[in-house]
Amino acid sequence: MKRLIVSILVVACFILTMPLGAEQITKVAVLDYTRILSAFYADSAEARRIEEMKTVFAEEVRRLQVEIQDLEERKLEAENRGNSRNALDLDSRIQDKKQYYQEYVRVRGNQIQQSSANLGSSSELAREILREIQYVAESNGFSIVLKRSDPNLLWWSYEVDITDLVLQRLMSTN
Repeated sequence: MKRLIVSILVVACFILTMPLGAEQITKVAVLDYTRILSAFYADSAEARRIEEMKTVFAEEVRRLQVEIQDLEERKLEAENRGNSRNALDLDSRIQDKKQYYQEYVRVRGNQIQQSSANLGSSSELAREILREIQYVAESNGFSIVLKRSDPNLLWWSYEVDITDLVLQRLMSTN
């Protein structure tokens, strides 16, 4: 009989405490992923390579524009002197340069744009950021981290924004 009462008490205590142990409050954090990319990876080798590509691109565009302008001025001078053969030759060269210019801008512009887009989606980069987000979130008791740019996120308190904490971690580990 004693065993039965003890068993009933143990089962009753177990049943009564079970809902208490299962209840967990979910804490949600918000993160500005774009800010992390721009702040932390602005000095990365890939970002420097992209900036170098942009600089070379801009210099080449300026050089081609000056070349085309110079050819147009020479054509105008040839027309004013009445040298139509030279003017036609220059006109042909101008058209070739303009076509090259347009193709160069299209191809190089796309390469730079694609490299910039790939910078934010680099798998190694993403893994490193994710590791630090996970560390900060777990250290501060957050169960879920949402991107601040998520269109479904209607409102949040700046108290749950962990962007600065993640940036500090990323800066301290490098």
